[in-house]
Amino acid sequence: MEADHIAALLAEYERSNLGAATSGSGVPKDPALCAPAAETWAGEAYESTAPPGAAAAFHKFAKRLRRAPQQCVRRDPGEAPAPAAQSQAKPSSAETARTVVDIVSHGTLSTLSEDGSPLGTYASYVLDERGQPILRLRAEAVHTGNLLRNPRCSLFVQPEDMPARLLARATLIGQVEPLGVEDAAEAAERHAQLFFGGVAVDAVQPSDQYYRLALDSCFFVAGMGASCCAESISAAEYMAAEPDGLREETAALVAELNSARVEDVLRIAGFAMGAGMERLEGAELLWVDRLGLYLLAAVRGEGAQVVRVTFAREVLDERDARSTLTMLAQLAWERERNYVPIVPQIPDPVGK
Repeated sequence: MEADHIAALLAEYERSNLGAATSGSGVPKDPALCAPAAETWAGEAYESTAPPGAAAAFHKFAKRLRRAPQQCVRRDPGEAPAPAAQSQAKPSSAETARTVVDIVSHGTLSTLSEDGSPLGTYASYVLDERGQPILRLRAEAVHTGNLLRNPRCSLFVQPEDMPARLLARATLIGQVEPLGVEDAAEAAERHAQLFFGGVAVDAVQPSDQYYRLALDSCFFVAGMGASCCAESISAAEYMAAEPDGLREETAALVAELNSARVEDVLRIAGFAMGAGMERLEGAELLWVDRLGLYLLAAVRGEGAQVVRVTFAREVLDERDARSTLTMLAQLAWERERNYVPIVPQIPDPVGK
């Protein structure tokens, strides 16, 4: 029965496209197609997505909805519009901590010496599936001996290169635990691929040992704009988060915009700060993530400040980020010139 009704809907859709007579709302006049039936398709009918007299704005709106339908909020006729949900303005602290730890592959490992004094040493790592570091340790190293006596330790991680260095830093706190034979072999292979085997003191040795830093917490310090903060993140929150999807492309994207698209960066900064380009002493793009970007901008007479610009929606990849940045620059240009685009009337493909 349900299959027959679906077939009838398809036939009605084809007739409607060929110019079959419909009611003014675009719903077929045949009442048989609208017979109610619980939890079936029987109550459904073909509806046109283009009302009579549709203009270019409607077609543009429909096109955008097809590209990202999750941004549409549906409601029944007669209901008051639901308030729009606020988009997340920036990645959470746990997400940013995961991002920082992911784009870096070494840190300062702090252990307790035999006399109780702290010792900070270099340590390289790869990550397990939950973002916990797997450390490569020399069998004869002092920090390895310290950990054998007391497995409690911390690993301080901060990107070395700009602009990621400005983003945040994280201290992972917990205790180490040795890996099994199979897991250690896999970690050794991943480590060798990441570090190209290492050279000199960092060269891979048959006696190298691999330990997982099982997290208890993460001490996180954010470094950009008004969101600067220091806080403790639980191990569960850290491991449940995901690193930002743009993390591997951000540095190259930022460098490109700051060198080749300076005017776009200035326009976006002026737009975000409510100041025209002529009032800016300078602007620099600092970081881009899936939800927005950070800018360092200086307004004449007011000094420099870090500004967060939130995207209208989450970007999907590097290409999407480039497109969104171009759209932001275009919007800033239109606002700067009080430009109002002329929308041409497009003939309605359905209306008569």
